[in-house]
Amino acid sequence: MNRNEEKQLTPVFVSLVPNLMEGQGHIVPYHKSVGEAISQLGWKHCVAVPINNKVYDLPVNWDACLNTYDLEKKGSWYHKLFHLQEVWILGKNIANYLNNKVVDKSRPHILFLERFIHLQLLALFLCLLLIPTNNLSIWLLYRRDTHKDNTKIIYKILNYLIKIRIKSGRFQLLTDSDLLSEQLSNYFHIPVKVFPIPHTEVSSFFNTLNVKSEILCWWPGSPREEKGWQTIKKLVNYSGENTKNIHFICSEAANLEPVQDGVNLKLIKSYLTRKEYYCWLHLSQVILLPYNSFEYESRTSGIFTECIVSGKIPLVTNNTWMSHECTKYNLTELIIDWHNPEYVFDSIKKIAESNTIQNKIQNMRESYKNFHNISNYSLTIKNLYQEMIISNYD
Repeated sequence: MNRNEEKQLTPVFVSLVPNLMEGQGHIVPYHKSVGEAISQLGWKHCVAVPINNKVYDLPVNWDACLNTYDLEKKGSWYHKLFHLQEVWILGKNIANYLNNKVVDKSRPHILFLERFIHLQLLALFLCLLLIPTNNLSIWLLYRRDTHKDNTKIIYKILNYLIKIRIKSGRFQLLTDSDLLSEQLSNYFHIPVKVFPIPHTEVSSFFNTLNVKSEILCWWPGSPREEKGWQTIKKLVNYSGENTKNIHFICSEAANLEPVQDGVNLKLIKSYLTRKEYYCWLHLSQVILLPYNSFEYESRTSGIFTECIVSGKIPLVTNNTWMSHECTKYNLTELIIDWHNPEYVFDSIKKIAESNTIQNKIQNMRESYKNFHNISNYSLTIKNLYQEMIISNYD
């Protein structure tokens, strides 16, 4: 196929989703947004997800065809080596899906994988050994500080093997963090393109709330250590006059109990639909993000992005991607020391009542809305694809 012919054929964009996390987190809304972005380009979008994924409202064009073995289940690196059979099965599942469902072999195809571990990446490589790769491109979106993991060399090796299996110009590394882009590029010795975060439709729920005597603070998401579970426990166990009129909204799975003269605590169900999630985001004034600085040094947070786009107040940890973003917009007041509960509650009241901070958040919100949206995501895909075609024929 020559350059002119390839330009005339719109590609098929294939999202590979080896773990839907039972609908929790960013995965479903992210790939729904990817589908909208691809639709804007006039391309075809295919999505492969696990069978029996326990998600009941998936789009009709998503294909449940991948095995459901949890390759992300906790265990030692050595222990996971014994599950290579499941990795091989996943590789064959992907190959069968591409051969049987993505039928137009004459068109260019882009395989897109985001949020993955090394075993899932290995399955993708094994798949490439089973299918023709003439018209195939691989786009990998790295979300985590993989260069700091004990398994970092495995990612580097697999990137290399995938790159030589297909034409090198068709192999692209992506991320959604400028910090992570620089760090991963230095480790993998390959450019890493920064993509917008597309699932920001929450902006339609935006509404300016008048400052009230009651301050609603939400700690969204599942109660995990990396997201500050111990910090939230410490805050809930604190007693003091400065907790008056402050309400914490947390998942019931966090197993938190209020104390006398402490913060008002409301526990909500662990799994929220997207509509319910947006509802709580709309009602809250302050979003609590006491995330671990090691885990989130360069890693993005979709919740933080949605928080800013909806005009809410995020409180974040120093030396994280979130604090880096706040510093960009002169919002260092939102970077707090979570170790001192008295200081935290004093800060919540002071920040929630500050018109100056609200104005700066609005400026940041406008900037985020212009970058983190489906249309810009679509344009970024289009530009990268065009650059890829040019580089392959130069």
